[in-house]
Amino acid sequence: MLELLSPAASAEAVIAAVQSGADTIYIPFTGQGMTREALARSLRYCRVRGCRAAVMPGGLATDDSIKTIVDRAVFAAKQGADALIVHDVGLIDALLETLPDTPLWGGTRLGVHSTDAALAAAALGLKRVILPPELSREEIESIARRVPIETAVCVHGPLCVSYMGQCALSAMDDDAKSDGVLACPEPCRARFSLGGRMDDRPLSMPDACLIDHIRELDVSGADAAVILGTGRRPEYTAFVTGLYSRAIRENVYPTREERERLGDLFAPAGLTDEYYTGEPVRPGPVGAGDTDRAAARALAEIRKGYMDGELRRVPVRFYAVLRQGKPALFAAEDERGHRAAHKGAAPVDQGRQGITAARIESVLYRTGGTPYTVTGVQCAIEPHLDFPDEELEKARADLLEQITSRCRAPAPVSVRDMPAPPKPGRPYDVPAFIIQVTREAQLTEDLAKTEPDMLYVPAELLASGAALAPFRERGAAIAAVLPRIMSEEEMPVLRELLAAIRGTGVTDVLVGNLGLIPAVVEAGLRPRGDVGLNVANAYTAARMLRIGLASVTASFQLSSAQIGRLAACADTEMIAYGRVPVMLTRRCLIRASAGRCSCQNAAGMTDEHGRVWPVDKEFGCRNVVYNAEKIYLGDKPSTYENAGLWGARLLFTTESPRECAAIAGRYRGMNTHDPNNVSRGLYRKGAL
Repeated sequence: MLELLSPAASAEAVIAAVQSGADTIYIPFTGQGMTREALARSLRYCRVRGCRAAVMPGGLATDDSIKTIVDRAVFAAKQGADALIVHDVGLIDALLETLPDTPLWGGTRLGVHSTDAALAAAALGLKRVILPPELSREEIESIARRVPIETAVCVHGPLCVSYMGQCALSAMDDDAKSDGVLACPEPCRARFSLGGRMDDRPLSMPDACLIDHIRELDVSGADAAVILGTGRRPEYTAFVTGLYSRAIRENVYPTREERERLGDLFAPAGLTDEYYTGEPVRPGPVGAGDTDRAAARALAEIRKGYMDGELRRVPVRFYAVLRQGKPALFAAEDERGHRAAHKGAAPVDQGRQGITAARIESVLYRTGGTPYTVTGVQCAIEPHLDFPDEELEKARADLLEQITSRCRAPAPVSVRDMPAPPKPGRPYDVPAFIIQVTREAQLTEDLAKTEPDMLYVPAELLASGAALAPFRERGAAIAAVLPRIMSEEEMPVLRELLAAIRGTGVTDVLVGNLGLIPAVVEAGLRPRGDVGLNVANAYTAARMLRIGLASVTASFQLSSAQIGRLAACADTEMIAYGRVPVMLTRRCLIRASAGRCSCQNAAGMTDEHGRVWPVDKEFGCRNVVYNAEKIYLGDKPSTYENAGLWGARLLFTTESPRECAAIAGRYRGMNTHDPNNVSRGLYRKGAL
């Protein structure tokens, strides 16, 4: 039977999830909302009621924040957390060393979209991986049946139009926080226009709802079902958890009224199973919703259901021994093996019909208002003995309190010192000059004259024989850029692509997903890390080098100072120019807007402030959304030249061939051209 994981971002949400039937709750403990005291209370509450609890101590870690995140994880483990959910490769390494006995689960932002990625996650030391919600039925089953670790499937909650772990849209807002720190304000829900007749909020998604597929998932090989929505109110957690708990345990599915209530109260954009079924995903219709007064009444009714009683009950069994002239003996044991004993007053011989087993049972069974339910009472009673009800009640209360006390105390946990950060290496005096193109037309003789040390070319262009002779003649090393995401069914295509790349004599491949690295290594090629790997600290960089990468690309959400510290420990490159990719979408935005497939042509998505965010085609009829502004450091070369970097990359996306050559020349000191619509990116202050 599937384990049910429910979100609990507050003390009340913990109660809501536990009382509504969650097997496990997961708690974000990121320095906001849930305090240490509240976390400790919540974990005690769960232990008493037999509910497991996993804690998320943070998202992407920087070298500045990783010690704080590890400290949170240690606190959570000492308070009895059953597992820790992590989204950062470097944090996995640090926690495996610091908390060797505490299970680690991989979060959705690790980007496990294939069996290869899940196997890579297992090799990192994870015990379970939570698969991102954009996977199909076939992909889930293929992964779940072929990997040696547990898999959890996202079955309900808010969907992101971007692949998990590949969205930095919120980081581009000065007043918002990056999704990388698990605090996304969902700017994708705002109004945008792609110029088509069919779009209004092209990035806004309906909620996932797989409740009608629970039986399929139960036999798919998956181990757990996850409800998303840590940012939502406790009533949402209670209502949705109750629906899925009944479906999983009792095979009872929501009534029509419950489905309407679900949509009206908690899913105004609608509900969908289209990722799972493999159909093109469309923004859901905006529901009518309840009136404010009706919604308030409905929420109050839901809240009353989980706050006014103990619905979560732990089975317990009682034992009673009454003998003449001896103190009455009572014992209890719950299903987890916790035991308690109570010695009472000696029963009195009345010389007539004494207390019966039925009478003792009737008193001991009265456990209302407690988190326990009685499964049996075993009595050994000598005849003619009487024993008062108040003494039975005292025994029951004492036994249950003893068991509760034993449950409250967390088990001891092994804690070691956090491993030291990787040792600094030799920083580079001058970074390699790297150019990345996205279109064949950008590969001009004028661009080649800027003499890049390395040229990044899309793998598809390279395999099709793009004209690279002018660059090779001037000594440029060529590297192929792989698509950032490859689904399970696309992996055979990837291997064919790698074989074609190798046939061109190219040896370096830029990789943006953990699951693609093994295939690149197997093909005899040398992988280099792209921005999709979210490298934000030296621990992550060092781990990436150990699994075969020749270099890493620093997250563009870091500050220049943070990148400099990263570069001191590993061969690191940064994006010194260009529109950074802020989103990689599961569906084609251009097709959804135009009503037909025209994604071979780039589009511009305009926000409410008039900024234009380029939208371009990606492998597999996906889209990549680029930032509205271009990073420009050509007039501030010290920003990247003095950082000890292995490489500084110019990323050309929407630029014309002439503009590419002019900008590259500016960075080479060959002209004074300054592009328009530029910024310093996030390098001044960072977003993580």
